[in-house]
Amino acid sequence: MERPLNRPGGSDDDPNGIRRSLLRDAVFARLLDNVLRGVYRRGQRIRLDTIAADMRVSRTPVREALVPLETLRLVTVQRYVGVVVAHWTVDHMIERVRIARTMITEPSSGSASCADRFDVAWLRECATEGGAFVELGAWWLRRSGAAVSADWLLSQRAVLDAFFTDDVALANGIDAVVARRQRRLIAERATVAAERDALDECAAALVELADALIALPERFRSAA
Repeated sequence: MERPLNRPGGSDDDPNGIRRSLLRDAVFARLLDNVLRGVYRRGQRIRLDTIAADMRVSRTPVREALVPLETLRLVTVQRYVGVVVAHWTVDHMIERVRIARTMITEPSSGSASCADRFDVAWLRECATEGGAFVELGAWWLRRSGAAVSADWLLSQRAVLDAFFTDDVALANGIDAVVARRQRRLIAERATVAAERDALDECAAALVELADALIALPERFRSAA
């Protein structure tokens, strides 16, 4: 599975020597965190200039970072209005996992299966079991010939990985620490199966992990 490369030099560098791609990614990560933790409230309107000033960057990386955030349906960018935070809910986040689970249990093979071996290094950038689920699930789908589904799932990695972090989960009334060891053990089983190219075993573990993530908000709502 190919991963995009950040190449130094050329127009991708800003005058201060910071690659625009890195600046954009940093701004995106902070915007995503602010939206998911409620720093930017649902329905709130924020001017582009305000965001740029708060993050001490120019408008360009902010504008670029808003593109994937809008694709994830967490904000809308309106001319003459600015950035409007979407009225998203915890259920909307969990629905992303439900869709991915269905893709695994009912894969639609629209292309030739990919022979790429799973690379455990892909999991190193994942902060939570949500991110691991996406990486493993996307590989499994691509390996099974469902490339379009794999691309969609991989596009959800940033939001699902961030949503299940302790701070973001708690901000949404969820105690993500509870049963984390169990979820990690399931993710490890899926990883071992993927490394052995045992697709059926990997799929079974992924479905189990999806079920654990889906149940998390209802089973472990924090008392707060």
